[in-house]
Formats: sequence, C-alpha cells, structure tokens
Amino acid sequence: MKYTSSIKKKGTFKYLINKGRFSREKYLVVYFIKNSKPSNVLGICVSKKNGISVHRNKMKRWIREIYKVEESKLKKGLTLVIMYRKETKIDDIDYHKLQDNIVNAFKKLDIYEV
Repeated sequence: MKYTSSIKKKGTFKYLINKGRFSREKYLVVYFIKNSKPSNVLGICVSKKNGISVHRNKMKRWIREIYKVEESKLKKGLTLVIMYRKETKIDDIDYHKLQDNIVNAFKKLDIYEV
C-alpha cells in the first residue's frame, strides 16, 4: 500500500465507527471519515467469531490486496475501516465476491476520484 498507513489504536477504530459515514454490504461494512493528511489511513477488522486465525488472516490479506488495487482510484485524505461482518462465514465467500462488495461500498460512499 504505497500511499496508505495503518490504524493501530483501538480508539481510532471506535471513533470511526461512531462518527464516520458507512456503507453496509453483504460481507462487510466500510466506514470512513476525512482527515487532514495527504495520504489515506486504513484499518481492517475481522472478528474472532469468523473462525480460526488462518481464515481471519486470509480475509485480511484478501481485503488488503483488493485495497491495493483500488488505492490509486481513491481520493486522498481519508481514514477507512473495513470490517468483515460477523454473520458471514469465511467459507461462504471467494475473492471476487469480496472484491465486488468492496468496490460497491466505495462507490456508494463516493470516495473514488472523478
């Protein structure tokens, strides 16, 4: 992720969830808020209720890879949190379905550059 740093603190996740705009999709929820930085900040959250660590880390890798592909198309100065939904089993999804969900959420939130 060339132009993006990571969210590390729990408080930042909570702030975004409470104050940010969001878009719910079938497999995930994307929250965002504008920041004053010249680059984006990304946080990825996959709950322990979704399965064992191998599956959770696989989801995080997929989300990170999809974000890398879409990163150049996004506006700058955003703080994003992508949360994988607890109700969805990891075995029920493939990479392309997840990619479609993330792209749809970004379009709904209107964070693509024109």
